[in-house]
Amino acid sequence: MAITSSTGIFSGIETGKIIEQLMALERRPVEMLSRKKNDFNKKISSYGEISSHLTTLKNSLSTLKKNSFLAITASSSDSSVLTATATSSALEGSYNIKVNNIASSQSIYSVQFASENEEVADLSTNGIQKLRIQVGDNSPLDITIDSSNNTLSDIRNAINNSNAGVRASIINDGSGYRLVLSSNSTGASNRIKILVDEDNNGLFEETPEETDNSGISRLAFNAEYDANGNVIGGITNMTQSQAAIDASLTINGLTITRGSNSINNLISGVTINLKRDSSGNTINLSISRDDSRIISNINSFVSAYNSVINTIKNLTGKDKALEADSSLRTIREGLRTIITDSYSGSTLLSFGLSHDKFGVLSLDSSRLENAMKNNPQAVIDTFDSMAIALESSINTYIRDFIPARTEGAKSSIRFIENRIENIERILEKRETEYRRRFIALEKTIGQLRQSSDYLNQQFSILSKINGGK
Repeated sequence: MAITSSTGIFSGIETGKIIEQLMALERRPVEMLSRKKNDFNKKISSYGEISSHLTTLKNSLSTLKKNSFLAITASSSDSSVLTATATSSALEGSYNIKVNNIASSQSIYSVQFASENEEVADLSTNGIQKLRIQVGDNSPLDITIDSSNNTLSDIRNAINNSNAGVRASIINDGSGYRLVLSSNSTGASNRIKILVDEDNNGLFEETPEETDNSGISRLAFNAEYDANGNVIGGITNMTQSQAAIDASLTINGLTITRGSNSINNLISGVTINLKRDSSGNTINLSISRDDSRIISNINSFVSAYNSVINTIKNLTGKDKALEADSSLRTIREGLRTIITDSYSGSTLLSFGLSHDKFGVLSLDSSRLENAMKNNPQAVIDTFDSMAIALESSINTYIRDFIPARTEGAKSSIRFIENRIENIERILEKRETEYRRRFIALEKTIGQLRQSSDYLNQQFSILSKINGGK
């Protein structure tokens, strides 16, 4: 209840001010509880902060594990011809590559039509007809053609909406409109086949009418090819404008072919991306270990680790939210134990990773480089074991340890809020009671004053009577 300033009519007492002072004394327990609530909110915020830093530290561990520790780079002497990427499983080596040709996807086009709205199928005999589209060995997909979708543009849209593995478009070549189909995939194994069923009996290319060059059969294409992908026969009512051919490259004297320009099964752990033929030139592809990236990854880990340590130090310092909380100190000691532990007879100190008296890590890059030259496997195994152990502990901290303490703080806040709410109800009643009493006091004083005035008046009258005698 809001306290308004008022002065007693009869007493002259500043009632509002007195009640305000009384209520200020009464509210001290609420203020103490509010401060405690604020402290618990600060704890929750601090727990969230350390959890965030632990998550960053956990993410930094991915590059320290065995499968990712080695930073392998792939370098092409001509990136306009080919580029490459390598995983940590790739072995160092050098390869001489000639790109004879890159893989291409097949494109075919139809005969000319007068407009995009020209009807394609002759529906006068059979009102429902079908196209069957198949790309390579993929499952064939049937498209029904009737009076609702019989124009050239309708068929284009139906093909695009069918997810048949081809992309349809219409091109105006200057004298007419042609339907163009292009395979979504490169390579000789992804050639396009289009079959026609004009009588809608489920059989395709059953009759001459389903392969002639009239009606919907104008879109029939079931070609035969030579070794170079050129059309040499078959049903060819549409015309091939671009052959589906495999990529061909010669690597260290060995010629290989692949259906895609992205090749990940040629050199183990390496993906090669072909961009164009090399015009007879030899491109050098070098696969090498990048120790600078390894050092960079470890430095990222060191930075993330130190952020955790420094955050704990800041949060548990004098007059801080978690000064008396041992939770973060437990986390700090747990992390330090893992960092300083021995793994298969080796410690991180052996490879240049050390910490000061406050637990802050630092990396001696020269020492690490020497270790990588002399015994890289020991370095990999030690960092891998440490990363696995540290990740396990961090998961426990993030998943269980910190949430339990956060929930404990939230529970305390709920308890405090209930207590404050109860006290506020009591204080509201108490303020009402104070006001009632002061009002009663004013009434009493008023009554007494009236009585006093009456008696004074009577005494005055008696005095005059006696004086008159």
